[in-house]
Amino acid sequence: MKEILFSERNQLVAYIVIIFSAPFIMCKYYLQPLIGEISELAFEVLGCDIKLVPLCFFIFLIVITLISIKYINLFRIFSATFILLIIFIGQNISDFYLGNPIYDIQNNWHYIAYTLLSYLMYRYLSSKKIAPAKIIIYTFLATMIISTSDEFFQLNMTNRVFDLGDIAKDILGAVIGLILIFFIIENGKIIHNGWNLRQKKISGYFKNPLSLLFLELVFAIIFLYFSSILTEKFVRLNSIIITIIVFSIFFIIFHLSTYKIIKFFLLILVVIQLISCGIFWRKNIVYNAKNIIIYKGIPIPYFDVMFFDNGLFRLVDKKSFFRYVDLIKIKSITNDILILGSGETGKGGNGLARKEKMQFTVNQDKKKMIQILILKNRDAVTLYNTLKKQDKKVTLVLHHE
Repeated sequence: MKEILFSERNQLVAYIVIIFSAPFIMCKYYLQPLIGEISELAFEVLGCDIKLVPLCFFIFLIVITLISIKYINLFRIFSATFILLIIFIGQNISDFYLGNPIYDIQNNWHYIAYTLLSYLMYRYLSSKKIAPAKIIIYTFLATMIISTSDEFFQLNMTNRVFDLGDIAKDILGAVIGLILIFFIIENGKIIHNGWNLRQKKISGYFKNPLSLLFLELVFAIIFLYFSSILTEKFVRLNSIIITIIVFSIFFIIFHLSTYKIIKFFLLILVVIQLISCGIFWRKNIVYNAKNIIIYKGIPIPYFDVMFFDNGLFRLVDKKSFFRYVDLIKIKSITNDILILGSGETGKGGNGLARKEKMQFTVNQDKKKMIQILILKNRDAVTLYNTLKKQDKKVTLVLHHE
C-alpha cells in the first residue's frame, strides 16, 4: 500500500486528475467568491491594513529559508530572484483591466498549480532515467495538453469560460517549475557545460536543456502577453497566430544573430527607430489609419492601445464593449479627461451606463470628476493631440475595429 501511495507515477496521475476536477469544484457559486474573500482578508496594525495571504506567503518563505539555510548559496538566491521577476512580469503583462493584486489566489493559482505539476513530472521522469532535455520537452507538451483540455471542458460549464490567458499562465507556471528544479533544487547542473544558449544546428536546441528552457520561457511570456490583449472570441485565434509569428521571428533572429550581417541589420533597425523617436518625440499621435497608429515615431499596428496622461502607453485588451470592471480600472487611471476612440466606424466604446458621446463621472480613487468623450478614431486622435498641446491631463483608449 505504501508503494502505491508514494509511487511517482501514481502521485502524478492523481495530481492531473485534481487539476482536471478543479473547474468543476470552482464552478460552485459559493466557493469561487469565497476564494476571492480569502485573498482580501486583512487585519489592521497601527492604522495599516495587513493582507493575510501575502503575510502567510512571507512566513512560509522564512520557514523554508530557515529549514534549508545550509543549502542556500548565491546562485540559488539569484535563481529565486529571477523566478520572482518572471512572476512580476507575468502579473504586469496580463489581466490589466482586472487589476488583480499579485497575491490574488484565484488569478495566480495557475503558477502554483503547474509549478507543482512540473515537480511531479520531474520526479516521475527522473525515476525512469530520462535526460533533462526530454524532461523539459515532455513537461512543456504535457502542460499544453492538460491545460488546453481543461479549458475546453469549461466551454459548456456554468460560471466558467474558455481563456487562452489561463493556458498561457499554466505554461509559464510549468516553466517556472522547471527553473525551480534545475536551478535551485539541482543547483544549476544544466549549466555545468556553460551558458551557451545558441546552438549551431536547429536540432541542438532540442538536446540542450538550457537552450530549450530559455526558448520555452520566451514562448510562454509572448503567449501570455498576446493572449491577455486578445481575449474576445473573434480575436482569440489571432492571439495564437501572432504568438507563433512573433516567436518564430525571435527564434530566427536569435539563431542567426552570430552572423555579422544579421547584427548589422538589427543595428540599422534600432538606429532607424531611434531617429524616428527623436524626430517625433515632442509630438503625440503623428499618424492614424485603419489598424495602425504612429505615436512619437513608434508604429503600433492592429492592437488597442491606451495612452496615459504622462505620455506613456501600453497595449490593452482589444474590445468594443467595456465591462464594469474594465471601466473601473480605466476611470481610476484617468485624472481629468478620458477619450474613448470607438474605432474607424464608431462600433466600439460601448459599455458605459449612458449613451451620450460626452458625459461626466467620478474617479472614485481620487474623488474627482472626470469628463468622458466617445469619438470615432479620427476625431479622438485630433482632439487628443489638441488637448495634449494645451498640457491637459488626458487619457486615450483607442480601439481598432
